[in-house]
Amino acid sequence: MRFIILLDIPSEGIQGFVNGWRERRPEDVKVLLRPHVSSETLNGAHCLTVVEAKKFSAVTDYCKELEEKGARVRLIPAYDDKSTTRDLIKYQRARKRVARYNSLRTRRLRGVGSTERLEVLPLIDWRARDEGLKTETGVSYLVRTDENTILFDTGLNSSEEDPAPLIINMRKLGVTLNEIDTIFITHNHGDHVGGGKWAREKTFSVTGSQPPLGDMKVYVPTKMTYPGLAPIYARKPTIIGRGVASTGTIANSMYFWGFTEEQSLAVNVKGKGMVLIVGCGHHTVPKLLERAASLFDEPIYGLIGGLHYPVMGGPTEIYGYAQHKYVGTGKPPWEQISLGELSANIDLLKGLGLGLIALSPHDSSDVSLRAFRDAFPDNYRDLIVGEPIVVV
Repeated sequence: MRFIILLDIPSEGIQGFVNGWRERRPEDVKVLLRPHVSSETLNGAHCLTVVEAKKFSAVTDYCKELEEKGARVRLIPAYDDKSTTRDLIKYQRARKRVARYNSLRTRRLRGVGSTERLEVLPLIDWRARDEGLKTETGVSYLVRTDENTILFDTGLNSSEEDPAPLIINMRKLGVTLNEIDTIFITHNHGDHVGGGKWAREKTFSVTGSQPPLGDMKVYVPTKMTYPGLAPIYARKPTIIGRGVASTGTIANSMYFWGFTEEQSLAVNVKGKGMVLIVGCGHHTVPKLLERAASLFDEPIYGLIGGLHYPVMGGPTEIYGYAQHKYVGTGKPPWEQISLGELSANIDLLKGLGLGLIALSPHDSSDVSLRAFRDAFPDNYRDLIVGEPIVVV
């Protein structure tokens, strides 16, 4: 990975900073462009350098050294001409594939039925009700209806721990694997299948290993495996239980992640309507709403989960670098999701007269979260690990 490092240094300190450049030889970081001093500021910075490293932590360690020398540091991801050309070609090819894939005609999904009660208990997300619960930039929810208990995605577990944060939180919240009858994977990204290593192998896990899961039903968004189980590829809209269905997969082209299939869960709550439970919303809100309208006669009552709105930031930021701004948006990294797009999608949702909306903070910025709270003052719920959202 490559980064431009912008250095904001007081004018009177530049001479001393320049004199010390030769003494700073970072480990595990390759300096591609030696530090330069600009006669005018660039985004408020007097100096810049370009570096490359295999590990992001090596870059941040170097930034700490620069800070200690008196600089204010800002990181900006950079892409060389050769790799950008290659990635852009792949991205454009995937977009053509997406157009063909999403042209599948869907029919009304008959016989879904309804449930008297829906409970969504966040097990993994970016914010929690107390410090005793683990948080991650990943997703896992427990979805309970009258007849089903569904594990919706399996979190991130970036450190490959065993037990994973998901299992630790389940224990603290009194949830066991034995009570779960169905696992529902929205899309094959590491923050939803229990880690990047599982995503690369097109499988998933609830922890650092793959424990036996008995005879659980599993619905997946692409062809995936799990030891001892036969996951069902929910390419087409599928009834999962009484009042519960998969929307079927909708595809999008991710600039760095390629062709991505994603399904969402739809729960019909009697007397209310459909509640859509979403992993990341890579397929975009308009496409999701279009799919739901083609499948169900019932109105959409609520929307819960991730929609990937990293407008002007993200859940995490290091030296000004918010990864979510550049990846997972369905756009090249130089075209980020704007406030205008956020407002347009909020207006689209407001037009539905929703009775409930809860935006996941795992892939959206505080700017976006505030915008949703302001737009839905009476019907917005904060999505927090350990706090159930109930619809009756």
